[in-house]
Amino acid sequence: MNLKGKLIKILANFYYVQDINGITWECFARARLLKEGKLVLVGDEVEFETSTSSKPQGVIVDVCNRKNKISKPNIANIDQVLVVFSTVEPDFDFYSLDRYLSFIKYELPEEEIIICINKIDLKQKDINDAYEKAGFKIFYVSALTKEGLNSLSSKLKNKTTVLTGPSGVGKSSLIKAFAPEINIEIGSLSAIQQGTHKTRNIQLIPVNIENTQGFLADTPGFTQITFEGLNQSKILATFPDLNNIGCSFDDCLHSGEDGCVLNNPEKQPAIAKSRIESYRLILNESKSKVIYGSKKESSAKIQSSKTRNKSKVIPKIDKETREKSRKRTKQELRKIDFNNIDQD
Repeated sequence: MNLKGKLIKILANFYYVQDINGITWECFARARLLKEGKLVLVGDEVEFETSTSSKPQGVIVDVCNRKNKISKPNIANIDQVLVVFSTVEPDFDFYSLDRYLSFIKYELPEEEIIICINKIDLKQKDINDAYEKAGFKIFYVSALTKEGLNSLSSKLKNKTTVLTGPSGVGKSSLIKAFAPEINIEIGSLSAIQQGTHKTRNIQLIPVNIENTQGFLADTPGFTQITFEGLNQSKILATFPDLNNIGCSFDDCLHSGEDGCVLNNPEKQPAIAKSRIESYRLILNESKSKVIYGSKKESSAKIQSSKTRNKSKVIPKIDKETREKSRKRTKQELRKIDFNNIDQD
């Protein structure tokens, strides 16, 4: 018999699928899927064939079409992202939040992003002026005292929600508050106010809210937030409060150009200064990139006695970065471990 369900967890070669009745089945993926290059991800809607065993076991035979997917963390069919920051321990930081919001919007331009400010029992923080004008919904909560959780829960019904944010802000504590029966390890802060990463594997945790089910994605988080080499116009689109602001130039990137409305105090729209500063820092980061040479890029290769005729690819620095900032180029090159660059 074939059934359908949602893949909620992967451990080694075991795939755990929850069916429509809430029963979790332990499955293997059919070899054909792997041969066809169909990677099965947490969040996938799958079809599986039940076994003759008395235990809920089966084999995944097909993966349904996805609405979206992201990598790092690898997860599919996301409805919304809950970006969690804390008021204190670790302290709130506008630039860090803007990086998360922009990166997620770049990866998932069509999905809703919600801001959750945790630990209001320790310290109050009001960020409405900076983010409500940008269209973000903001919830102020305390996972410890449960303050604000009822309001937040209304956004989680019938949704698959990915939680992300810096370590130590209380993501696992929030999941525990909505699903107290789940065994989740909660980390503590280090002496330098940095949280310890406790989540190792991706899993969807069912939460029942007002007789409806949703899923919270417990993930290691977005492990690589970098804007180097990303499209600058798309980066601008991730800051909705900086779009359509009546600038003199239709294609203005608002990076400090002469005549830009953001440089005119009399015409500048009511946008938080922190948002403008964050955007320009991110935009500058996108201009700095190291392009690794390939045959298509006619990259240079060197040989040495140590490598015995084996060529090494030298990173090719883009012209704009080289001309604008030789100092930055040198800094980027220092980060590269030439000994670990793939050899032909």
